[in-house]
Amino acid sequence: LAPLSGAFLLCSMQVGAALPEFPRSWGAPPQVMTMDYVPLAGGYGHGSGSLSHWIFANIQKDQSSGKLQFPPAFGEPPLVQTRDLRQLPFGYGQGSGTLAKWLATRAKEVYGESPEEFDDVSASLYKHAGKDFRPPDVVQ
Repeated sequence: LAPLSGAFLLCSMQVGAALPEFPRSWGAPPQVMTMDYVPLAGGYGHGSGSLSHWIFANIQKDQSSGKLQFPPAFGEPPLVQTRDLRQLPFGYGQGSGTLAKWLATRAKEVYGESPEEFDDVSASLYKHAGKDFRPPDVVQ
């Protein structure tokens, strides 16, 4: 009986885990989520695949409007940035090397997620997205 109660406690903790804070303009995250556990888009850590799809859709809307929003827990992005253009981690499109490094560092420090973890699952997000914002050389 003891192992069963321990497993129940673990499930209860995972299900009841608090969600990260998202930009207010995104509205409320989905209330019903899948029971999988994946690296989340945006560098928000780990959670449900349906939550990752919701985050990714909002990032793409932000890209379309030309105003990217990052996790509020990351703080403000660097004011001074390099003038290079590269692929940003976690589905954010393109930006400076400075911004890419800041995103990778803050995601690891705040939510324990690395760009490499997200890269492993990102293909399914791009596949189901309405528009792929990655440059053609990255898509291939």
